Amino acid sequence: MPDDHPHEETILAAEPLARRAAAGDEVAFKQLMAALWDPCVALVRGSAAMKGLGATDDDAREVVTRLMSKLERDAHRTLQLYLDWAPRHPDKTFGDWLRITVANVARDYGRERRGSEARRPASPKGGEPAQPSAKRLLNDLAQSLPLELGARPPMTDAQTARQLLEFARSRLPPPQLVALEGWLQGASYEAIAAELSLAGADDAKRLIRAAVAVIRRQFGADGDSEAT
Repeated sequence: MPDDHPHEETILAAEPLARRAAAGDEVAFKQLMAALWDPCVALVRGSAAMKGLGATDDDAREVVTRLMSKLERDAHRTLQLYLDWAPRHPDKTFGDWLRITVANVARDYGRERRGSEARRPASPKGGEPAQPSAKRLLNDLAQSLPLELGARPPMTDAQTARQLLEFARSRLPPPQLVALEGWLQGASYEAIAAELSLAGADDAKRLIRAAVAVIRRQFGADGDSEAT
């Protein structure tokens, strides 16, 4: 990691937490997420993958949310890979490994954004893109929610929403979860913004879009690139 990176000391100090989390210490993992959040947001903002994307702070936070999900999945398999990577690269630090991992996640996000924008239908009046549709999301998920018997029985929107939220509670940051839950229950963007003390409806919409992106990715996730 560059010597002048403002969060270098914080990142390096978090390395013991990463080792403990890789060994299954869930408390250490929560402490690791808290310690790395701001440094990782800064890394994402400066990443090559985000340049030219017109990325916002919301985009940076979404990339870090995806990063934290990656570090948590499969009993912290990615952090276990760090333990294998470190002795093979004695001249590198935990910060170097984290920078590679952040770059991989940011690259995948940038590709997804560009692909999504290329496929997005033009607004008929040249205005704002269409807002997320709760019914469309629920209909999509009704086709892909995992079911024990391997077949899809008739499912109401309410039933699907409950399954979606149960899935989301372990994968979304609290603000995104609250926004998604309110949206699925029919709350207005203004009401969601008021509940979360946001500046306005547009902020609520951004949270919902980010939550929907996480859910869609989880139900149709591609393989992740690892730092090796």
